[in-house]
Amino acid sequence: MSDDLPDISRLASLLADPGRSRMLLALLGGQMATASDLAQVANLSPQAASNHLARLLDGGVLRVESRGRYRYYTLANVQIAHALEALAVAAHGHDLSRPTLRRKGNGEIRLARTCYRHLAGRLGTLLCEAMVAKGYLQPHAEARAFAVTASGQQWLQATLAIDCTALPLKRRELARACLDWSERRDHLAGVLGEALCTAFVTQGLVQRRSGNRSLIVTAAGHHFLRQHFDLVL
Repeated sequence: MSDDLPDISRLASLLADPGRSRMLLALLGGQMATASDLAQVANLSPQAASNHLARLLDGGVLRVESRGRYRYYTLANVQIAHALEALAVAAHGHDLSRPTLRRKGNGEIRLARTCYRHLAGRLGTLLCEAMVAKGYLQPHAEARAFAVTASGQQWLQATLAIDCTALPLKRRELARACLDWSERRDHLAGVLGEALCTAFVTQGLVQRRSGNRSLIVTAAGHHFLRQHFDLVL
């Protein structure tokens, strides 16, 4: 009997292979990577990685761009990224009832990282909570989203040159809550979350590390957090 329920079995089958899942998680920072990069991350031979990537492309999980001699892979869309982050939370859900277990991920990843072009980890969650405490964001718990207040718009424009009225929504949410897999609290996602991450990078408050999606919080970044939110990471 047919119904209107979405068929998630095909997507689930694509994520079920450990090699494919490792390649997808490596792209969760929003960056692009070559097939050889992803093969190395997943500890696969070039041929095996190529076969997996072809399946992921066919399943609509990845997209690929040709630039010169190279082909670069990235996640197909933000919905796939949110699904991966949610699965990462669910995969470690048993830790909530076993608090003596060591927290997942290394210290760098837990402290600061990108989650599909927005700030995550301890940096992302504390920043999100501080913006709520300052009255810059107003949470809507039922919608898992935030409204940006007038004072929030002024602060973003004055300190980070982010004009909320000019952000390209394209039927996407301006500011949404995304459950952080390592902190188990929300960080800021949506179009504003991406703009905030971009501003932190371009203004030198954080720097990207090569090889993974962790971020280095610079001296300027630590000063910014103390000055505006009295935050110490």
